[in-house]
Amino acid sequence: MTATHLGEEHHIDESDIPASRLAPFKVQGFKVDELIFTQGFVSYCDIDKCGGGCCHSGVYADTKEYENILRHKNEIIAVMDETQIKDPAGWFDGEWIEDADFPSGRATGTQVHERDGGISGFTEGCVFLDKNHFCSIQVAAAKNGLHRWAWKPTYCIMFPITVTEGTLTYDDSHSVDLHHCGPQGAANYVHSVYEAMREELQNFLSKEEYVVMEEYFQKNKERFEAERMKNSLVQISL
Repeated sequence: MTATHLGEEHHIDESDIPASRLAPFKVQGFKVDELIFTQGFVSYCDIDKCGGGCCHSGVYADTKEYENILRHKNEIIAVMDETQIKDPAGWFDGEWIEDADFPSGRATGTQVHERDGGISGFTEGCVFLDKNHFCSIQVAAAKNGLHRWAWKPTYCIMFPITVTEGTLTYDDSHSVDLHHCGPQGAANYVHSVYEAMREELQNFLSKEEYVVMEEYFQKNKERFEAERMKNSLVQISL
């Protein structure tokens, strides 16, 4: 099946982001869109409420992530259930894209197949999504005594934050259909994407970069919060 994977460029590109919305610093060489500070989000990612909706489209994995997943295929297969494809040959779509937003400059997508999405409302899902809507890559890493994100693709960990055209921003195109944490669920928002994703950002950034980002957020928190509330009211009314 064809899917628009997490990590794929979407309709907001660098030219669509006004210069006034860019923070005055970079992280990992990427510009930072202040939208991550002003876009509302739920308290945290709660599978019981969303059913892993963000996993319905699969994800693009960087070359090293792809290799790392296959290196640990036996551990991953061991935690998969009867609804999943256990043959590693069926885990990726076999197509490689060239994209400078990935460390190696190349990425390949995970396979997406038909499945019962439960409360997410979707009828397809990533090959690594199990019947309880958990990620088998994450489950396997934790079961083997590692951090739960040890083998997981970056764009899975970071969602709804993504990188597009060299800019760290909010993944609006993959969020639009999510009933709990996307704009459809704006009534569930309690803080910003940034505040919800602090742990994920600390995993992605260096300690020094995270400190710079946190200090910038705290310095501008009043402005960001006012913008977030305005945006959320607009989304609720749509």
